[in-house]
This record gives sequence, structure tokens and C-alpha cells, in this order.
Amino acid sequence: MEFLASALAAAIAEIGKCFCGSAYSKIENFAKFRSNLDNLRGEMASLIILSNSVKEIIADAKKDGYDLLNPALVKWLGQVEKLDTEVGLFVEASTTNNNGETLSRYCPSCCFSCKPGLEVTRKLKDVKQLIDKGSLRRQTADAELKLGKQEVPKGQSIPGPSVPSKCLDSVLNSLNCEDVNRIGVWGMGGVGKTTLVRTLNNTPSFIQHFSVVIWVTVSKQFDKRRVQIDIAERLKLDTTMEESMESTARRILQRLQLEEKLLLILDDVWEAVDLDHLGVPEPGDHPGWKLLLTSRSLDVCRQMKTDEDIKVGVLDDEESWKLFTQNAGKVVNLENIEPVAKQVAGECGGLPLLINIVGASMRGKKMVQLWEDALSEMRSYDALEGTTVKSCFLFCALYPEDFSIEVKELVRSWLAEGLIDELRSYEESTNRGIALIENLKDSCLLERGDFGASTVRMHDVVRDLASWISSSSSSEDGCKAFVRSGLGLTNFPEVETPDSVKRVSFMHNRTRNLPKSMLQCPEVSTLLLQGNRLLEIVPEGFLMAFKSLKVLNLSKSGIEKLPQSLLQLRELRALLLRGCADLKELPPLRGFTKLQVLDCGQASRIKELPQGMEELSNLRALDISFTPALRHIQSGTLSKLSSLEFLDMSCGARERLTRYAELACLERLTALYIDLDFSRLASGSFKWIERLKRFHFIIGDRSYGREYFYGSGYTEKRVTVLTLCLSGKYFGWLLNNVSALTFDSCEELEKFPESLGRNVCYSALRFLTISDYNGQFLSSNAGFCQIPNLELLKLRYVYHLESISQLASTLGLEFSKLRTIDVAVCEKLKYIFSVGGSTSALENLVSITLINCKELEKLFLYGTSSANPLPHPIVFNLRRVDLQYLPKLEHLSGENESWNCLEELKVLRCKKVRKLPLTAESAKISNKSWESQSGGAG
Repeated sequence: MEFLASALAAAIAEIGKCFCGSAYSKIENFAKFRSNLDNLRGEMASLIILSNSVKEIIADAKKDGYDLLNPALVKWLGQVEKLDTEVGLFVEASTTNNNGETLSRYCPSCCFSCKPGLEVTRKLKDVKQLIDKGSLRRQTADAELKLGKQEVPKGQSIPGPSVPSKCLDSVLNSLNCEDVNRIGVWGMGGVGKTTLVRTLNNTPSFIQHFSVVIWVTVSKQFDKRRVQIDIAERLKLDTTMEESMESTARRILQRLQLEEKLLLILDDVWEAVDLDHLGVPEPGDHPGWKLLLTSRSLDVCRQMKTDEDIKVGVLDDEESWKLFTQNAGKVVNLENIEPVAKQVAGECGGLPLLINIVGASMRGKKMVQLWEDALSEMRSYDALEGTTVKSCFLFCALYPEDFSIEVKELVRSWLAEGLIDELRSYEESTNRGIALIENLKDSCLLERGDFGASTVRMHDVVRDLASWISSSSSSEDGCKAFVRSGLGLTNFPEVETPDSVKRVSFMHNRTRNLPKSMLQCPEVSTLLLQGNRLLEIVPEGFLMAFKSLKVLNLSKSGIEKLPQSLLQLRELRALLLRGCADLKELPPLRGFTKLQVLDCGQASRIKELPQGMEELSNLRALDISFTPALRHIQSGTLSKLSSLEFLDMSCGARERLTRYAELACLERLTALYIDLDFSRLASGSFKWIERLKRFHFIIGDRSYGREYFYGSGYTEKRVTVLTLCLSGKYFGWLLNNVSALTFDSCEELEKFPESLGRNVCYSALRFLTISDYNGQFLSSNAGFCQIPNLELLKLRYVYHLESISQLASTLGLEFSKLRTIDVAVCEKLKYIFSVGGSTSALENLVSITLINCKELEKLFLYGTSSANPLPHPIVFNLRRVDLQYLPKLEHLSGENESWNCLEELKVLRCKKVRKLPLTAESAKISNKSWESQSGGAG
């Protein structure tokens, strides 16, 4: 029994120890929990005090017009607010009741490592971290506020030259007058208003009179939001597009109220500006505040309630010469340059803008010829007779800088705008357009483009001159333009266009979207949007602004269809959609009674012509070339286009599209470009072709030959024959009036003269091209001339030809009028001509091109041997020679050949040619490329 009693007592003692130890531990842990909870309350209070102090700094900054809510600060304030809520709920759940007992949510006997204990520890850590971050945020906000107040300088220099002006003192006197708060500076475009005010703004002694000077360019495309943002940024106020104009205006107003003396400069104002809407107080309501504005209109100055209006006139001769000298440099002081330079400066008419442009363009040029040419250009525009040619000239400034403009497109636009007499035929109108272009070329206002005679372009200086004239023209001129072409812009400017603007160009940019609605543009007659390849949709509301539109150009854009609002443009005369590769359909054109030109060429997905096409009674030109998806034209459509004069259906599905009977009904048709069905040509009646003045017929299988486009010449009559056997008798009637003939991949060329009949002369043929011919050449036609007036001969891949004399004998060619020889990849050609016999002097030959003829040994073979040359040269007026990749050529000509007229010479990869003819060496060659045997260029 004693043993049992002893064991029981020991067990009870051990149980007692465990119980007492556990109770003590719980009591200790609970005490720690309450201590940490108190610490959490205290630290959270400190965090709230810190947060409130930061908010006070932000509030004070806003009163001064500053916005210090940077992203990091916004995030910190949000974290404080969230943690404050969480801690409040936790403390409320953890507090004890009136009896000192914890609430039932947390067990009083739990250990400190359970959920409440861990939670209070974590939250205490979070609060301390935010306090550390908050201290740094407060210091940063305070520093930003102090720095921001110091960063707004009194003035901000505006780049640009200063200009002497008599009006400068008048403006200064007005600004110094206490009773004058608003000053208007006005005058015609380019007269120097902006430059005058810029001179004031950039003068430190003038700026010191004000606490802050704000310069804002308003411009004719007045965008209120942009102007407001410019003012805010000048004051170092952060802005976002999401913020309303009212909110930004309040902050601007708060900031400006700190300034005692303010000068606000509004440059290039075209209409009255509501200053209150921008957040700028009225100058008259605040002593010491001034408003200075520039405008072309005195009425605008009066609408802005100006106290003084100062007109800026043109510079006098002395001022003009001084400014011109600044731009052109010391070169104007050279003895031979100065007289001409003064005349050039005088032609600028005292307009500072024009003086700056012309002077800078002539800077450093020491050749008097360049100055004389510039003088001629300056006088050219004023020398243009009549407003028509001037308006045509200014139209060219709608295109981007250095842009090669297609002559065809240019003439069509002029015609649609009414710049060319509509009573003329389309042929006569086209000729008139060509004459105007030549006139502008002769006046040095246009020059040849990068793609030959079919394009023109403007010199940079001339374009600047034209742009300046267009921007400053009066509304009566009908030439005022809004131009944003070739600038890579991604958005169409949603700005108000003055009523006087007649032309809008936004061509060759990168825009994807047009505005869904536009401010009204009631007088705009031309809208150029071509070359915007990323543009896929034209919104319905966009075109509604252009009710007077005559020319709409969307060529080479990415549009898939046109909006129905197009139907509202009843004045439309030219719809140009060339190269719209994604265009699938057109809206009905019924009711477009004034439409004259419809160009859908290269719109490869168009499947049918628009409904109502047959009602286009005034349509004069239709281009549906290169439209392979266009498989059907409803019967009778073409024949009802009674005014049609120009029709291009080339490179289409000719078997289904071409109805010759309908073409025969078009009595006014004078220009036609089609793929001609050879089988139907053999049996049909084509008397109607005789009235055509221009055409290009492609006969044969196009899929085998190269792509052929119709010629750019406006009087050309061309026929291209592809992959046919030429022994048939179907060409004689067609060649009677052909001026250009091409044989490509044809057979039995040597039988061609016989198939035409002997003793037949084709005097109209002037251009002959033979390409990819593998047959032999016979002399069956020797002694008889069938083609006496040949001017150009082009040969490509004619494999078995040994000399052009051989070809002449086969085809009956006469070379007395030949001007150009162009030969490439004729592998067996040994020489060009055998001199003597049927080939005599080539007195009209001006150009020779020979490329990659590996067997060519000499240019001319004199008689039967080069040892017996003729006593006189056979070339008299050769001006251009281009010889490349001729490995066996040793001599360029015989000793008696005259190359005195040579202007361009290129001799490349002709390794055996070691020297030039003496006459060539003495010629005044302006463009020379020479590669010696060793590879050096001379």
C-alpha cells in the first residue's frame, strides 16, 4: 500500500508541475500579445500623422499650382489607407470586455504562436516599413515643391533669327504703358510678325520686367487642349490626356495668381481665343499683366479686345539687304556676286520669311551663274501669265518634298478642279495640261522627276516658295492650302480649317484612322489622302465635312471599301483609287452626273463595276487596268458612257470584258489600252480603231512575256506582240499608223516582211523593240526599205544577231533618222554596223548603249576591213555613250570618228579598252565614268 501511495503522490506532483508551467507560459505570452498590440496602436498613429503631413504638402503645392502626385506617392498613400483599415478591425477584435476577459474571437488560453499573435507581429512590421518609406516620400515631395518653384524661369528662349523692324520700339512703348494691357501685332503673312515678337522674347533686358513670360503658338489649326497643355508645361504643371480641361484650367489659374507681372504671348492667332477657358485670367483684371498677340487679321485683334494695334509692314531696301546678308553670308560681298545678290534680295519684296528662305538657300554659293539662275526663278512666278498657270503651279506644293509627281495624275486633278477648260476634248485638255507643265519647266518652277518624262517634281526652294504663297493667299485666289504631306504622321489633325482653305493634302503619311467627324470644310475642292497604306477605313462622318469636294484621291491606301457618305459628294469630278490593292467594292455611283475621271487601276480585288455606272453621262476617263478579279462587265454598260474619251482595260480578263461592238459605239473615244484578242482580230471589223489618237494593244499570250504597261507618251500608238508566229497576214492594216512596235518572244521574225507584202512602207513606225528572239536572220529583203523613219532601236536577248546591219537587211530598216541604239545581252553581236553599202552616215545618232555583249569587238566595221576606213566620220552628234561588260572590245571608234559633242561617257568592265579617242578626250564631257584595265576609275 505504501508503494502505491508513494507512486500516486509522485504522479500527482508531476501533473501539478506541468499544469503550473503551462499556465505561467500562457500568462507570459498573453502579456507579450497585449504589449505588441499597444505598440501597433502607437506606430499606426505615427503613420497616420506622417500621412497627414504629406497630404498637407500636396495641398499646399496645389495652391501654388503644382501637382506632386507622382505614382510612387499615390501608391504609398493607398497602402497607408488600406493598412489603417485592417489594423482598426484587428484591434477592435482583439480588445477585452469590461470584466478584463478577451472577446470570444480569440481564446485567452492560446499560445503566442497562434493566429492572433502572428497577425499582430506581421502588422506591426508592415506599419514600421510604411513609416520608413513615408519619411522618404515626405522629404521627396517637399524637395519637389521647392525645386518646382525654382524651375520656372522668367523667360524661355524661342529659336529663330532676329529681324530689324521699325515696329519694335512701338511694341516696347505699348508694353511699358500702364494703361495698355492688350497689344495686337498684325500684318500679312511672311511680313515678320512672329520674328518681331521672338526678338522681344529673346531679349534678356526686356524679360526682366516680368516675373514670367509665356509663349504659345496658336496657329490656324487652333487646338484648345494643345494650347492649354503648352501653358501648363511652361508652368511645370504635370498634365494627362485623361484630365479634363476644366481641371487643368483651375490648376493653371491657381499657379498664375502667384505672379505679379505676367506677359502672355499668343503667336499666329486666326480667331478669338477664350482665355478663361484655358485658365488664364483676363489681363485687365490683374494689374501688371500683359497680353501680346500676333495675327494676320486686324479683326481678330479687335475681337481679342486689344488696347493697341500695331501693323507690321514689309522691310525697306536697307533692312531687306541687312537680313538677306545675315542669311546668305559673306559671299554676297564678292564683287561679281553683290549686284546680282541685291537683285535677288529685291525680288523678295521686303518679306522677311521669303528673305530667310532664299538667303539661306544661296549661302556660300560663289558661282555667279547660280545667282543668276536664282534671280530667274524668283522672277518666274510673277512672270507667269494668268491665274490658271499660277494655280497649277501652287497645286504641286501639295505633294511631299522631293516627290516625283505623275504627270497623268496631275493633269487629271487640274482638269477636275476646273483649271483647264472643260469645253475642250479630253485629248485637248491633256495636251493643254502638258503645255502648262512645259511652261512651268521652262520657267524653272518644275523639273524632270525621277521616273523620266512621265513625272515632274519641285526643287526644295521652289516648293518652300509655293508653300508660303499658298499659306498666305487670299481666299479669292482659290489656292489656299492646308498641307501635311509626307511627314509620317499617324493621326489626321482634328482641327478647324478656315473657310478660305481650298485644298487639303494629308498624303503619304502613316495614319490608320481618320476622324469619325470633321469640322466643316465648306470650300475645300481637293482632298489628297493617297499613299496612306495603313489606312483601312474611311468613317461615314469624315467625308460629310467636304460638301464641295471635286477631287478625292485615296490611291495606294489600304481601304477595303468606301463609305456610303461618298454619295453626298455631288460635286465630285475625279475619284482616284489607283493601287488600292485591298479594295473589294465601290458604292453605287448613280447620281454622280459631274464625275469625269474614275481611276480604279491596280485595284486587284474589285469584282464588278459599281451600280449605276451606266448613268455617268459626263465620265471622260475610265481606268480599270490590272484588275484580274473583275470578270464581268454588264452588257451595255460601256456603250452608254457616251462622253468616254479615255479607256484603259489593259491586263484584265480580256475575253470576257472586251466587247468590240460596244467600243465601236463610243464615238468620242480617242485613247484605248486593251489586250487584243488575236483570233477575233483576224475576223472582225475594226474601222473604229482608225479614229483613235493614242492606243496600246497587246496581242498574244501575256502570261509568257514580260509585264507591259501602256506608254507614258501622249501621242503614242503602240502595239506589243507576244509569243506569236509572225508569218501570218494579220498585221498590215494595224501597222499603218503604229508609231511603236515591240516583238517579245515571237517566232519567224525573218518572215515578217514577206507576210506584210513587199513594196509596203510603214512610215509612221519610229520605235522598234525586239526581245527574246532565238531565230536566224536572212537578207531576203536587201535593197528595199519598209521602215524608213526609225528613231529608236532596242534589242534584248537577240541571240543570233552578229550586227545591226544584218537586222536592217532582214527587216528593211533605214537608219538616217536613227537617234538611239540600246542593246543588251546579244551574245553573238560582233559590231554594230558595217559601214558602207546600205549603211552611210548616222548624222542624227545621239546615244549608244551596249551592255553585256561578250563577242563585241568593235563599234563599227569599215567596209570589209578596218584597214580601209571611210574618209569621213559616220557619227557627228554623238552625245551619250554607255559601254558595260564588253570583254572583247578594244577600240571605241576609228581615227576619223568625231566625238566632239560627247556629254556623257560610261566605260565599265571593258578590260581591253585602254584609251579614249582623241576627239573624246578633248570633248567637254560633264558626266564621265571610266574604268581602266587595272580597275581604277578616271
